Amino acid sequence: MIDEILATLDAVPDLFPRLDQEITAERAHRYLAALESIPTPSQTAQWTRVPVVERLLRDDGVLAAPGVAWHRNIQSSGNATLTLGASRRAKRVWLLAHLDQISYLLDPGADGVYPLVPLCFHMQQSGRRPALALGHDLASGSLAVRARGDIVVDGPAITFHPHDGGPLGPGLRVVYESRLDWDRASGELTGYLDDSVACIAMLLAAAVLRHYPVEVLMGLTDEEEGAPGDANQSFCRGGRRLVRFFEPPDLAIVSDVHESVAMLRGPGPRDLHPGDGAVFAERSSSGRGTATPPHLYAFQQAMAAAVGDRGIRLRENWGGYVSRSEDINATIMTPNIALIGFLCSNRHYATDGPRAHMDDLLHLARVFVCYTLLVHSDLWRRTMGARR
Repeated sequence: MIDEILATLDAVPDLFPRLDQEITAERAHRYLAALESIPTPSQTAQWTRVPVVERLLRDDGVLAAPGVAWHRNIQSSGNATLTLGASRRAKRVWLLAHLDQISYLLDPGADGVYPLVPLCFHMQQSGRRPALALGHDLASGSLAVRARGDIVVDGPAITFHPHDGGPLGPGLRVVYESRLDWDRASGELTGYLDDSVACIAMLLAAAVLRHYPVEVLMGLTDEEEGAPGDANQSFCRGGRRLVRFFEPPDLAIVSDVHESVAMLRGPGPRDLHPGDGAVFAERSSSGRGTATPPHLYAFQQAMAAAVGDRGIRLRENWGGYVSRSEDINATIMTPNIALIGFLCSNRHYATDGPRAHMDDLLHLARVFVCYTLLVHSDLWRRTMGARR
């Protein structure tokens, strides 16, 4: 099977030169810096990051390519989509990642301190971290900073302490203040990163895939972050509104953070570190989310070995904790779900700022391209019993 996968990819015209030409660290950094510079609490993506994505794609000629369609707010669902191919609804591959970031609602405070209500899975364990209070400006149609301050965690109490701006009230969202940094020598990335790294990998993959006859949905969702709770219905609400507009795919690739160290709900991966490449896992949230079917997982193991022979690193994450994401929505439409993402530490600012690696972003984008092309191949139809 490894040889067959390699033969299939080698037969794609100009594939590997295009991967090298389109998926570069400089382009990835330019895209990631643009996205990370715009705070995007849940329910705000169409006013914040979506216009940035549109500008990036237009400037690099992706939106002008034949068969490419862009929707900033598809069917008023709050989600953005980039689709490739002739069919409007039948997309053989879905790639899903979320644009929104963790955020907090404000409760009435006293003495200039405001209790916070997590609109996310809160993970900061203690101490204080810089934060912004954001409000929607009707005149400009964008978010404006209403106050700067700190998120302070003291035992069970989560509060916002503004030191510039205010007074504050309902309708605002508090987010962590961060800045993207890329250490070119080590490759380390620091910033929000969840889930902007996967979003950028998708956009870079689109620059390559536009040259081939593929049917692809790239869903850039909002409201993936949500109120804490064990039920799958408590978060990923934006993606739940998206999937009904499309027919079931042959494969849904869901991309998000894979914990690179132990976190609140599970361990870190075995013998894997940021910089080792893109990663794939069998299950999300210790089985509370989804599990990749055995036939599909076996194919991914063979694919990882095959693309490794062409310098693309896809590593198996066995035992490391992977949280639920848009897989809980994709499973409504297909059992064929691949959990492929990137290693990142301190998701949601657990004990420090999140850290990932530029190389993993680049390998993730290349894996997206190769996997998509394989799904469109005769090999996939023979091996996986695909219906089309």
